[in-house]
Amino acid sequence: MISTSGHVQVALKQISEEIAKLPKKEMSSDEQAFIQRYLGSTKKYLGTKTADNVKIARIVLQEQTKHTADDLVCLLDHLFSANTFEEHAIGGKIFTLLKPEIRSQIPFTQLEKWLAKAKGWVEIDVICQSSFTGAEALARWNDWKNKINKFAKSDNISLRRASLVLQVPVVGKTNDPELRQLAFTTIEQLKHEKDGLITKAVSWLLRSLSVLNKEEVKDYLIKNESTLPRIAFRETMKKIETGKKNGNKKK
Repeated sequence: MISTSGHVQVALKQISEEIAKLPKKEMSSDEQAFIQRYLGSTKKYLGTKTADNVKIARIVLQEQTKHTADDLVCLLDHLFSANTFEEHAIGGKIFTLLKPEIRSQIPFTQLEKWLAKAKGWVEIDVICQSSFTGAEALARWNDWKNKINKFAKSDNISLRRASLVLQVPVVGKTNDPELRQLAFTTIEQLKHEKDGLITKAVSWLLRSLSVLNKEEVKDYLIKNESTLPRIAFRETMKKIETGKKNGNKKK
């Protein structure tokens, strides 16, 4: 049983009330099952819009300076353990929208616990696809590097995907040799896997690396074409050549 402070109870009640007020897409049981298969999640999907979920997260975060790090961990514990996808998504958005100085108070061990129980690409990605900047990673460099390496070696595929996705925004906007080396090392560790959760994340990270380092990534692709997932090679090369992972060259 997760203990809950007064601040957290208020926030959870507010989130529940805001979700209840949202317009929702009507779905048959077959449609619900299809969406769950697509997302890889067993959580109930209520059919709200992503933009509305983000609005709820922002409402909660208007009060973030009043919450301690322990309050935020407790709140996110509840949301990531909830039965609906919307609550999980709102939790992920709250985490990614935290001010860096507040997010830095949440240990990577806690992030590991949340990601370890995430199921399917969307539950993983809403937690980590935009969470950390390059500056945050470098400020906690030893912990960051150790956690990424640990995740990449985990038996839990959710953590292995997270080891790739966490680095996407980091290397896409920060041109640092240590960050790039860690990204390439992670790709090398995981490029032989066949599961789409990994192959698509390898592609995503390579495309992000190419934003600031096209020639280095192109050279890597050419040298490793035979060992990289086909989707990763194809999408990244197209991204380098056309600016898009799929499509024609820019005019």
